[in-house]
Amino acid sequence: MKILVLNAGSSSLKFDLFEATPETIATDSERVLAKGEAERVAGMGEALQSVFQQIGGVTVVSEAIDAVGHRVVHGGDRFHESVIIDAEVEKQIEELSILAPLHNPHNLEAFRAVREHLPDVPQVAVFDTAFHHTLPPRAYVYGLPYEYLTEKKIRRYGFHGISHRYVSWRFAQLHGRKRSDYRMITCHLGNGCSMCAIEHGQSIDTSMGFTPLEGLIMGSRSGDVDAGAVLHLINHERQDPALLLRVLNGASGLKGISGVSNDMRDLLREESAGNERAALAIDAFCYRVRKYIGTYLAAMNGADVLIFTGGIGENASVIRARICEGLDNLGIALDPEGNETNSRYPREIGSSKIPVWVVPTDEELLIARDTLRCILKIPHE
Repeated sequence: MKILVLNAGSSSLKFDLFEATPETIATDSERVLAKGEAERVAGMGEALQSVFQQIGGVTVVSEAIDAVGHRVVHGGDRFHESVIIDAEVEKQIEELSILAPLHNPHNLEAFRAVREHLPDVPQVAVFDTAFHHTLPPRAYVYGLPYEYLTEKKIRRYGFHGISHRYVSWRFAQLHGRKRSDYRMITCHLGNGCSMCAIEHGQSIDTSMGFTPLEGLIMGSRSGDVDAGAVLHLINHERQDPALLLRVLNGASGLKGISGVSNDMRDLLREESAGNERAALAIDAFCYRVRKYIGTYLAAMNGADVLIFTGGIGENASVIRARICEGLDNLGIALDPEGNETNSRYPREIGSSKIPVWVVPTDEELLIARDTLRCILKIPHE
């Protein structure tokens, strides 16, 4: 079965074309037939046309594609696993756009563009929030009046669930075991960053919250900020709320602290050149991750593995070292030589009491697999 995986942004559309079957899932042997991105497009219809041309033309696509899988950012408390998109699912994703106005509308645009060109091809929604539906109430409730939870749905949802789910599965698979056999702390560190405490196969806590703003310091997102500070800026500094939201999402984090860049590679170069603000941004970033590691060790009474993934997590050995520095009393220590090894493959970089691993993520592959599972009614993993 040929499965087209789409990840829609505001002005771009990333795609991967997989050949997958139940047998390839069992043997971890799916093939990537094509991949790419349509950028700086005026609309999703134009973006999809560009994707079709990159694959081989509209005629080739219409004859070859068996199913389409979409990354959908927000499934709220309604969607606990991936689903085939029908009229009711489409309606509910649209209703949830109020919780993810920067993401869900674009995901729906991509779905509708595909429906227009390939009306008979089934489409599947794979939700970034679904893996976190197992959060216990103590982890997802905020200290607000209870009606805010029941009536306004203000709670922790968590994101990057596709990545956390994949790397936790992949680690267990490499050891011939199941995810449920472990307590894992997974660190997805890229331009967007989040962490997850996975106990016996289930997400029991995660750093992102009601929106992807909460938690770790990120490339251009603030991470944890006292709500009182935000209200102070609105009420006393007369900051426009809409502008402040853009600042929190797009001009904060590493970019805001350093004043230079949201790219960790740039900041490391700036730090080596003596830029104190770049050094502060890196230090704060690593400290925040380290603090959450301690939090999740407490939440699960230990851990069986610490996993790094994402662009920074997979490639920035110096950042991994700084994060783990000083955690030896908690059972976490890196092997310096192993940590410096560059590889596209999963690898152990610390054989301490709590082993430390790098496991490259593959969200597109998981979306392709879930799409196949939905179409063939195979249970999810």
